[in-house]
Amino acid sequence: MTSTITGLGSGFDINGWVSSLVSAKQSSLVSPLQSKLSTLQSTNSALSGLKTKYSSLQSALQTFTKTMYDSQSDMWTNTKINSSDSNYATATSSGAVSAASVNVVVENIATATVAKSFKSLGSGEDIANAQFTTLANNQAKAGSFSMFVDNKEYSIDIKEDFTLQDVIDEINKLGTTEENSQGVLHAELDKDGYLTINATNQSAKLILGSSGDTSNIVSALKLYDSKGNGFKSTNAISNVNSAVAMSDEKSGLGHIDFNGENGTGTIKINGIEFEIDKNTSLNGLISKINGNADAHVKASYDSLTNKMILTSTQTGKINISLEEENTNLLNVLSLTEGTGDNERLIEGSQNLGENALVYINDNKVISSSNTITGESSGIANLSITIKKPTTGKDDVPASISLDIEPDYTKVKDALKTFVNAYNDVVSSTKSAVASDGTMAHDSSLSSILNTIKSATTTTSENDGIYTMLSQIGISTSTSDPTKLSIDDTKLEKALKENFESVKLLLSDGYANDKDTGIFDKLLTNVNTVLDSTSGFFTNKTQSIDSQITLMNSRIERANTQLSKYEARVTAQFNRMDSIMSQLSTQLSTFQAYLG
Repeated sequence: MTSTITGLGSGFDINGWVSSLVSAKQSSLVSPLQSKLSTLQSTNSALSGLKTKYSSLQSALQTFTKTMYDSQSDMWTNTKINSSDSNYATATSSGAVSAASVNVVVENIATATVAKSFKSLGSGEDIANAQFTTLANNQAKAGSFSMFVDNKEYSIDIKEDFTLQDVIDEINKLGTTEENSQGVLHAELDKDGYLTINATNQSAKLILGSSGDTSNIVSALKLYDSKGNGFKSTNAISNVNSAVAMSDEKSGLGHIDFNGENGTGTIKINGIEFEIDKNTSLNGLISKINGNADAHVKASYDSLTNKMILTSTQTGKINISLEEENTNLLNVLSLTEGTGDNERLIEGSQNLGENALVYINDNKVISSSNTITGESSGIANLSITIKKPTTGKDDVPASISLDIEPDYTKVKDALKTFVNAYNDVVSSTKSAVASDGTMAHDSSLSSILNTIKSATTTTSENDGIYTMLSQIGISTSTSDPTKLSIDDTKLEKALKENFESVKLLLSDGYANDKDTGIFDKLLTNVNTVLDSTSGFFTNKTQSIDSQITLMNSRIERANTQLSKYEARVTAQFNRMDSIMSQLSTQLSTFQAYLG
């Protein structure tokens, strides 16, 4: 650390003198080196930015050359498919498809198989003893319920602990007297679990419910007017509760076996196993099934019909495979019958889906899917998606057409990307090598620019009719001859008339390994410039990095010299200050002696 200079002995501004001397030394010793370092760093940054421009050009060229040709998204094979009516059918291509008009007649579409409980769950003779509020999947509500017979109102109050039979008995008591045991209404539950409520006088008009009711018996039990003076439930009444464990008597399902290890059972849907135990609820099982896409079904419980429903996620005339082990759950759900080796699907429990029937160019195609692939239709790389049967007059199916033509949008967009990247490289390189540029008069970079520019005007030897870029509308700009521009009309004409020749002009890599296309040659030049081992940017960056490292070392040494110089000058002025302090003291003593 430099010693503090006070100047007390001499009274001079020694701090200022030292600071001025060190500043002068720094200007001559360190500042020139720091200026050179700043220039090198700026050059390095500019070089990195320029390299990015060349990399963008490289990517733009690779889109056309064989490097990218083997990818799954070859832009030359894109097609544009117009459906005469997309409400009936559409199509997409996954590769090259010849221009054509495909005639499609959809007789019927593929549908999915649906498996349903053969009979309503949780119903039957015992349903009369079920607690009323457990009915309709626990949605039935106690409360007041009004009935009108020939506009005369009668009502009952359904208690929380009422059974369904209690409700029936309360209804049947309405209008009774000691002399006449027959009431104005008659409610009855049949052996299949259907509830009817009729007026005892067949000519009487019966209306159920009023806006003031607090019980939802009509909607919960799905009661509808069956014949003007009577109501009947649309489905068997059920007390299934899908939220509680299926083994619980409150589930309403009945007895379920769990004979596996640790009290478990297993059901298989399309070969996928689902384990259940005494704690599994119907909702829980449905959630498990719907969470496994490999089962290829969606499960639900229909509280309207009181049935378990499995809907296939695949279309076609195929069964939903159902098996069970160490449990009788599928039997309980009325989806299968029998046990062990004799277990089978209940006849009529599955409504099989249908296969699609389509005529493509008058050829009959049967498919389990509504997406008709090339393997089925015979048109390679074309997928036709049918949506509904085509309709015509007198039930004769009409036809629609799918018009296929090449789509050059991606090709044109890619060419615009190339032109923009090329122009960016040219303008950036010109700016860099200019007399006031960051790499002024760099002969190597100037040579690279000339090589790239000449590659765009060269002639390609190929088997097509185009040999120069200008023939397909890519030429030097009239406003700036150093840049390229695209004549959209000329390019569109070339693509439509002979797009194979356009491909060959840009890259022979599409047809062989000669790589004589213009973009092949241009890419070779750019790849050489960007080569990570010996390319221009690699060598130039390494050279500048070495100079920066050397310059940092020189600056470090110069700062060390500067520190030593400051210490030396400081010490010299400190000695001078001390001597002057001593002389001043001696002078004062001498003057005192002389009086």
